[in-house]
Amino acid sequence: MPSSFLIVGHRANFVTFPPEFSNSFDITTVASGQEALDALALPISWKGLLVAAQLPDMDGLDLIGRAATISSAIASLLAPDARLAELLPLANKQSVFRVVPESASVDILVTVLLDIERQFNLLQQERRLLARVDRLTLTDPLTGCYTRAHISALLHRELRRSLRYRHPLSIILFDFDGLAKINEDFGHMIGDAVLSGCAKASARIIRQDIDTIARWGGDEFLVLLPETPLDGAETVAGRLKERCSQLSYTVNDRVITCSISFGVTGFVPTGSDHSATAEGLLLRVERCLLEAKAAGGNRVLHCP
Repeated sequence: MPSSFLIVGHRANFVTFPPEFSNSFDITTVASGQEALDALALPISWKGLLVAAQLPDMDGLDLIGRAATISSAIASLLAPDARLAELLPLANKQSVFRVVPESASVDILVTVLLDIERQFNLLQQERRLLARVDRLTLTDPLTGCYTRAHISALLHRELRRSLRYRHPLSIILFDFDGLAKINEDFGHMIGDAVLSGCAKASARIIRQDIDTIARWGGDEFLVLLPETPLDGAETVAGRLKERCSQLSYTVNDRVITCSISFGVTGFVPTGSDHSATAEGLLLRVERCLLEAKAAGGNRVLHCP
């Protein structure tokens, strides 16, 4: 697929470009800065932007600055030969990729555009790698749930919002009953399958883009439920318990299931507590979970 380049206010005769260049690149030429901004707003993956230093309606460097807010195209400046010394430091301050004399030959312009294409591709590759690193940092590799660090930060932010607007906020902490025994009897691969299967089933039950589930510890998971009162969170915990109890795994003709204990607590805006903290909620939900397990496990216990 040809690479798209936008040329703004330049007088070069692109018909003279070598045929192999014309076949590999899609060149669009516009005369003014506003036409360039309109073109950049189109759903086109522009790789490069070549801008004349002075345009009929704006300064070329001003256009490059505005273009950077709406497009990832790599920008270069075409400068009059007499202004090269003046424009070069200004362009460097804006991280302009190249400053090219207007008198540059067609061969030099071809080289510049090829360099722009390579730079664009390198930056896109770097962005993809960084996005992958972010995903690995934010998600648990076994279950695909968020990490403890991510949901901790999210809990602090959501609680501040709930305190400010007096909206309810609930959290659920759940832990597997007897998973250590499954690991001991059948191996960690089966234990991991139980853990991952329930986590993924739970992620499908909670509200997408509103609620958050994270792996809190080895066998523990924390669910954050914004705008949810305690009775609603207890209902959600009951649904999670029911769904996970339906999951089973067969090993050597033996069917394996695992029960789960749930602790539920949260911030209640109608109460008198105006200084609730994330740490306080976490301590309360952990204590609630321990009480559920001490009572025999396989149950939901809420602690207001």
